[in-house]
Amino acid sequence: MDRLIETFKIGVDRTEEVEFSGQSSRIFKVKGFPSDCEVYIVDSDAGKEIACHPSIVGDQLSQLCLEIASDAAQAILQFTPLREYAGDSIVFEHVLRAAPGYRLHEALKDVGVGFREVWVRPRYVSPSYRDHDEETAKRLVIVYEDFSKLPENQDLIVVKPDTEASGRTGEIALKRLAKFAEEKGSRLEELIIYGFISEPGLKAIYEVAKKLGFKKIYAFAIGNLTALCYNMYDMPLYGPDESYYAEYGKIKTLGGIADYTTLERYAAEFIPGADQPGDWSARQVKVFTGTGYEPGGIPKHLKNSIELIEKLWEISKNMDWFMDFHELAIKRELEALRNAFKKWV
Repeated sequence: MDRLIETFKIGVDRTEEVEFSGQSSRIFKVKGFPSDCEVYIVDSDAGKEIACHPSIVGDQLSQLCLEIASDAAQAILQFTPLREYAGDSIVFEHVLRAAPGYRLHEALKDVGVGFREVWVRPRYVSPSYRDHDEETAKRLVIVYEDFSKLPENQDLIVVKPDTEASGRTGEIALKRLAKFAEEKGSRLEELIIYGFISEPGLKAIYEVAKKLGFKKIYAFAIGNLTALCYNMYDMPLYGPDESYYAEYGKIKTLGGIADYTTLERYAAEFIPGADQPGDWSARQVKVFTGTGYEPGGIPKHLKNSIELIEKLWEISKNMDWFMDFHELAIKRELEALRNAFKKWV
């Protein structure tokens, strides 16, 4: 453990457990952010399973997402002022196609929270799998939006689950929301984000949110605050940056932020350098586009995951930090991915 922490500079000293009344998760507050940006980690076995096993897809993924979202909803009620807002001033922004798969909207409804729902679908014009660099980001456009339910003349608290890697999708989604809020005379007060979140992505969202007028930002990250690879896409807990290696032929090490006890639980299962959320929409059976439903793309996700893990194995196996349990985790997950692939093709 200590060798991994030292090699990858994993931020195990930046977490502090807080008392939480949820069922199956522990909640950690992350230190080192401005006072108007409260950052929490929702650490559960369900989150660990999703993060460590890209072979988990479809209905199994969906069920685990609801388990985490149920605890996240309780944490949001406990650590944010959401209860103080009336349903008409709570806005839930669905970022399509992938974000509804986190199932936070269902979990909040289950605990009696009412809200207005708005929808936006930013899309990379060119294929974006494992490529969110500057050139690609220029081709991020809105292909569907529906802000008709946005309330007029209200102080708004906004809930926005999504995978926040670079933060660019979040930025365009929030800017559209801000535009329509201004037109309706409503004011952006507080923002709650949830999902797999990288530290650079969170910082980008924070800066955008402050410029748009939000007074406070709350973040609830699944499992850990991830590192972010050179391609601005892959979100490992720790490990070598495969995209950097592919570009420059050199090993670059990355580490996210997690409690020491979380890292202990992940260690035997997490593949160093692996992308924890994966292609989130492609892990789902079907996704909502705004106008209808379409297949998520599970076979593509499984195939891509096999290829990435094989590359990570190749560049890691001779490193002095690479241990027997890493190799065992890789072999197990590759077998699980190949078995899953056979079922889905």
